[in-house]
Amino acid sequence: MIRHGLFAFQAGGVGTAMLEIIMKKILTVLLLSFLSVTAQASEQADKTAAAKEVLEASNAKAIFSEARRQIEGMTDQALTQTIPADNKAMMERYTSRVQTILEEGLDWGAMEEQMLAIYQRTFSLQELRDMAEFYQSDSGRAIMKKMPQVMAESVQISQRQMQHVMPSLQQMFSDMEAELAQADAQKGAQKP
Repeated sequence: MIRHGLFAFQAGGVGTAMLEIIMKKILTVLLLSFLSVTAQASEQADKTAAAKEVLEASNAKAIFSEARRQIEGMTDQALTQTIPADNKAMMERYTSRVQTILEEGLDWGAMEEQMLAIYQRTFSLQELRDMAEFYQSDSGRAIMKKMPQVMAESVQISQRQMQHVMPSLQQMFSDMEAELAQADAQKGAQKP
């Protein structure tokens, strides 16, 4: 009897030759599986690196930081408009709370991790490499430099449009609430 790893078989004969063939096929399949997993892991590492390069080249962290500063400015403005000027203690307390909330909720590390996952799911390795190359080009850098201004002006346009639409929306909701109240009153009056 011949022992080979976990297998034991009789020496000689057709059974032995057949077992050797089966073992070779099993080892071949295992080796190919290992190589496939290794190749996939390598491609995933390449995609992660390429996605990081896109985020760096597109200045994503700086854009995120600027957006956070704008949110801080808006919340400071809202606090200033809400809290009386003579109540400095309340203003300091709420400003501190806002800072804590924003630090915990708007963390670049968590955002970067999620953005990397999105980029890796959405784009192929070649597309990520092409994007990184574009953002590192003169045109790409110019676009990224000018994009915050484009976005800021776009937000202002959206806000102006919403200011125009808000009175109509508020009136519609008031009409709807009145209609619902009237329907409820009619239902209540019809009950015996």
